[in-house]
Amino acid sequence: MIQLGAGINPENRFLQNQKGILHMEGIDEDIESTLKPQYIEEHARNIVNKAESPDVGLAYSLNPYQGCTHGCAHCYARNAHEYWGFSAGLDFEQKIIVKKNAPQLLKAF
Repeated sequence: MIQLGAGINPENRFLQNQKGILHMEGIDEDIESTLKPQYIEEHARNIVNKAESPDVGLAYSLNPYQGCTHGCAHCYARNAHEYWGFSAGLDFEQKIIVKKNAPQLLKAF
């Protein structure tokens, strides 16, 4: 069983048209156990980012994918998923954007 951290799929604040469940009647039902991760291939422009936040403790970060099946509710990267039209909730944990050209980008860095 996949253990998800968000438990909900909030609306994307940047999209005008959305669809979803209005009334979740069976609160005790484990709907997440039937959901499988979806891997979406993307051709990225870069994967190395300068970390300018003093609380991170890194000079650079390496991001070969976006989204994560671990489901940590406190993850700082959740909100960036909305840029792609997905939610920061369950979409972040189920729709994983894989940067297929990551090895080439790292080599070029």
